[in-house]
Amino acid sequence: MGRRDTVGRILRGSAVALVVLAVGLLLFLRWASPKQMSSSLLFHGGPIVTMAVPARVEALWVENGRIAQMGSLEAVREASGGNAEEVDLRGATLMPGFIEPHTHPLASAMLGAAIDVSGFEHDSREELMQTLRDATDGFTPQPWIIAFGWDPIMLRDLAPPTIAELDELSPDKPFVVLTQAMHEAFANSAALEAAGISRDTEDPPGGSFGRDERGELTGAVLEVNAINYLLRALPPSPPALAELILRWQLASYAAHGFTTIGVLGLVGRAEDPLGMLRRLSSDPNVPVRSVVYALPEHVDRDTRPDPRDDSRFAIRGVKLWMDGSPYTGGAAFADPYEDTELTREVMHLEPGHLGPLNYEPDAFVAEFARYHQAGQRVAVHAQGERAIDLVLDAVDTALAVKPWADHRHRLEHNALITVEQIKRARALGVELSFFTEHLYYYGDRLPEIVGERVARYMPVGSAFREGHRATLHSDNPMTPLGPLRVMRNAILRTPRAGGGPIGPAEALSVEQALQAMTTNAAWQLGVEQLRGSLEPGKSADLVLLSENPFDTPPEQWNAIDVLGTWVEGQPVDTRKLSRPNLRIAARAVRQLLTR
Repeated sequence: MGRRDTVGRILRGSAVALVVLAVGLLLFLRWASPKQMSSSLLFHGGPIVTMAVPARVEALWVENGRIAQMGSLEAVREASGGNAEEVDLRGATLMPGFIEPHTHPLASAMLGAAIDVSGFEHDSREELMQTLRDATDGFTPQPWIIAFGWDPIMLRDLAPPTIAELDELSPDKPFVVLTQAMHEAFANSAALEAAGISRDTEDPPGGSFGRDERGELTGAVLEVNAINYLLRALPPSPPALAELILRWQLASYAAHGFTTIGVLGLVGRAEDPLGMLRRLSSDPNVPVRSVVYALPEHVDRDTRPDPRDDSRFAIRGVKLWMDGSPYTGGAAFADPYEDTELTREVMHLEPGHLGPLNYEPDAFVAEFARYHQAGQRVAVHAQGERAIDLVLDAVDTALAVKPWADHRHRLEHNALITVEQIKRARALGVELSFFTEHLYYYGDRLPEIVGERVARYMPVGSAFREGHRATLHSDNPMTPLGPLRVMRNAILRTPRAGGGPIGPAEALSVEQALQAMTTNAAWQLGVEQLRGSLEPGKSADLVLLSENPFDTPPEQWNAIDVLGTWVEGQPVDTRKLSRPNLRIAARAVRQLLTR
């Protein structure tokens, strides 16, 4: 994701609406309290899947947040001395908590306050426009109206909203529609005026303001720098509101069965975003653990990251971007994008387009080396073969100067990584995390973008065959949260729009898919000593599922419910109306009232 400053300003435009929620919290929080259980728990009465050896056990004893023993019910009861509080699973399946290795909680939290116009929830342009009409019909407390998720790749024939349409919907209040990929936006006249953008405004570097043949603004705003220029005019919002909705987002991860998340760049401008997440994570009731790969501007490249894996917050390294999205022409392919109506008319690509690199080769090699020498683990967004080659070259050069056997540098997304690159990454110790949701949400359009290369798109099966501890991710908010959906899609590789599997040779087995979001994800994040599997001595980070994924066809995984999530042997509270949020909500209200 290349959103950075963009999403950070969305919250500031929603401050009034969010304060209403905060006031509601003040009315109800005193009746809501977190659930607490004994420090000694004995789980039994359903399948217990360990993702270790043995693969299944009958009972599991947790003492003071750690797994004390597992095995037969009789043996575990005897070991516990008969003093443990027994938890009857009632046929449900207990597993290690899921681990999301690549997500953006701050961006997700902020965009959650926007109007949803995504292809996940709509099937046509008329539906999208009706959502916008409903959102602007009558009084809205926000000083700006923000919509997010417009996606011409997912929804065919989705013509962009014109400035005239947006002016009609909101003639006086600034109104902005952001695309799903966050590389384009559409603004009404009031938004352009509020940002000081006129026909004479110079385009910012790497971005542009759309103009017609007469030089008049069309309302289109292209690329991140231009979008940031537009959204800088959003009014500020109290920092506590950012904390409140971020905490809600963390609770949402837990509600989906995650106990640890990999924060790959704390994207979204906020006052001291790392400090905010660290403060929230210091609360013993925080719903998930966070392992952060910070943005370069948020971390000192010469500072060695926190190596611990027993806390609820740790900075593991840095996140860099080598290229962009395949759906904007931003992925740096080895061969040109296909010349199709989609690439010409929707993506506006010239024939022969290869996609840009974000760095000159020598500059990236030098940048990477500085982090490597400081002991920073580096995760790099790289979709196309040219981008991946440059990253691997940089790793090779850095290792020649400073060998580091267990560096665990990562390549993120890997849309068109080749088998040769997979083998080279393995030899260099570089791990791979795949964004296979492309296949589900955009699979029917991929042949129009990459042609026959679609057969090797997101080749996670090859990564496993070459010995990688590969992982899967949702890149939320790029796609919705849902670990079972992510794993199912890596197994089936079938598009949502229908048709057969894409590159079936690259499909994962059930066990491989579950490894990708448990044991492998723990290893990539450097927390494998305490998380990722159920074994004596490890943290009791658990998820309870309505069905056993090993005994349920992947086609039916969408019907599996998350019944509960535990961190350190305690069930986490995923309610918005919970006591730990009271302090933050009250502070947000005070900040607004004292402005």
